[in-house]
Amino acid sequence: MSSVSRLVSSVCKKIIKPYSPTPISLRCHKLSYLDQMVGGIYIPMAFFYPKLSNTWSNKPNNVVSQHLEKSLSKVLTNYYPFAGKLNDNISIDCNDSGVEFFITKINCPMSEIFNHPYFEKHNLVYPTEVINNQYTYEGSLAVFQLTHFSCGGIAISMCLSHKVGDGYTFNNFMNHWATMARNPLSSEIYPISPKFDGSFYFPPTKDEDSSNVSNNNIVPQREECVSKGFSISSSKLTALKARVINESKVQNPSDTEVVSAFLYQRAMATKKLVNSSSIRPSLLHQAVNLRPPLPKHTMGNIGSLFSILTKEEKEMDLAQVVSKLRKEKEEVKQKYKNAKIEELLPITLEQYRKANDLLVNNSCYDLYRFSSLITFPSYDVDFGWGKPEKVISPLSTSNPPIKNMFVLMDDKNRDGVNLTCSMKKQDMLAFERDEELLRFASPTS
Repeated sequence: MSSVSRLVSSVCKKIIKPYSPTPISLRCHKLSYLDQMVGGIYIPMAFFYPKLSNTWSNKPNNVVSQHLEKSLSKVLTNYYPFAGKLNDNISIDCNDSGVEFFITKINCPMSEIFNHPYFEKHNLVYPTEVINNQYTYEGSLAVFQLTHFSCGGIAISMCLSHKVGDGYTFNNFMNHWATMARNPLSSEIYPISPKFDGSFYFPPTKDEDSSNVSNNNIVPQREECVSKGFSISSSKLTALKARVINESKVQNPSDTEVVSAFLYQRAMATKKLVNSSSIRPSLLHQAVNLRPPLPKHTMGNIGSLFSILTKEEKEMDLAQVVSKLRKEKEEVKQKYKNAKIEELLPITLEQYRKANDLLVNNSCYDLYRFSSLITFPSYDVDFGWGKPEKVISPLSTSNPPIKNMFVLMDDKNRDGVNLTCSMKKQDMLAFERDEELLRFASPTS
């Protein structure tokens, strides 16, 4: 038993089923083509709450657990595929079999988790079997854990099979659950009531071909890597934006564009130092949420991507990278803007083909993947005892982490950016010591 796992003193497992049975008409949830494309990896995310205040401060642990269990049961009625069983790569049998809910105690304060180098101890707030088998886990499609710390704080984590949904689906569910927990007797209606109709927009392939649907860009190769977190404050973000505005035609750069371009630039620069050579040609893949143009209530995997290519050192300039990102993003938006429903899948597949062709035709290039959860309401998840002190992004617990993957999130105040990156160990050692990176980004672990 490792020194980290010794901190766990008890684990209890329950099965939580939807409060109301799923209607017969909704029992078979067809996977969309994009659901079929993604791997079965579980997306993990954890929400940390300091010692509970107000009316919750003196309540025993079992009352907190019951509060969460009851509201989880009710919200699963709306998110019925989460409580079902995957039928190969074709559909989900929404049979109300339930989701796994773990309750555990950790013999250390919450701060010890945050201050641990890299992310080893973060895994304690997730069910062990899921984290150790993220690509092969055969339990429920959504798995939850309530963790009690010795300081009185708690963590609430969720691991969601990517077959059921993306980061948007995840965040919408967590906020819907929290709203129901916070106001159990209220008639308050959550603003984005889910519809699992992705197959209407992205029709699945024929049943007999479903096992062959895959894409190298969506199912990345696993390698031995390490993950680390950084934060970019509001003032530093403003300074980076000012540099881009002064040196390019992009006068309203977004947080995602600026931070993605900056990290990509620094990763290429430090990789050059590691190899003591000229710049290695590189590709940046940026995931794109397609809500809009698709309705906000559409759950599942509803996304696309675009790529930029960097071959020479003169192309590494921050403003130039942002300009490239903006150009590609606008072209993608234009493609979808007036697309008919039957055109959505061909357009999306063409985007993936373009990205894949770039990679296949330039196999010696370094690939950097970026996913942004900026503007997602992760820090609004309030179950009745206040908003989270910290939210840990999915990447930090991938096991093993995906090489050259970057996940961006808002910070708690919504004016800075928290980011998690994973790289091979030797690349990370150079990256985390890069003076230009550290001028703007501070390590968070």
